[in-house]
Amino acid sequence: MVSTISPAGILKELDTIDEAVARLKALVAAEPLEMTRYSQRDPRWRNVVYGGGKTFGQTGCYAVGVTMLASLAGYDLTPPQLVAALQAAGVFSGAELSYPGRVTSALPNLLWIGRRDWRTSAADLDYLRAMLEAGPFLVETEFRPGGAQPPADQHFVVAEVFTDDGLDLVITDPWDGVQTHLLERYALDHWDLARAIYGARVFQVAGR
Repeated sequence: MVSTISPAGILKELDTIDEAVARLKALVAAEPLEMTRYSQRDPRWRNVVYGGGKTFGQTGCYAVGVTMLASLAGYDLTPPQLVAALQAAGVFSGAELSYPGRVTSALPNLLWIGRRDWRTSAADLDYLRAMLEAGPFLVETEFRPGGAQPPADQHFVVAEVFTDDGLDLVITDPWDGVQTHLLERYALDHWDLARAIYGARVFQVAGR
């Protein structure tokens, strides 16, 4: 069974966007929390349509990844709750999180830093290391590696830290909420990390 969410549905007791933002501010903890891990295929929301006719289970990796990052800023929200708040702030266009700069209007403690794309060149690992100094963020991979470029099978994961040898990333995968290594899941055998990453979407917790 497929259901649909909307700002009115999740935040139905709130009359205005300002009230929604005020409610979310009240949810922020005094100190950043450990990251809460979520799966886009969680039975509680995998069949929920969040935008553009798409369900979390189909294409919810980005939204679920942002939910995990928001937990680091103290927001205790499930993916459907987070999407409803971001829809109210005008972040989404259909199923696409098209206006990430507006995220902070809904989640003041989560800052949009920017994006990098490496569709036709190797990923800049020095940039990734520098950004990870401030905490986890999203990186773009290919769900089924080896397809057309730019990747036709786009998938986002939460990058947490480089491995001790600097050759891989510890990630949490929104596909199943599991902490693992990027090259184990989203690379062909002969690829290195710079080849396996197609982009970065960087959010940071305010004050870091």
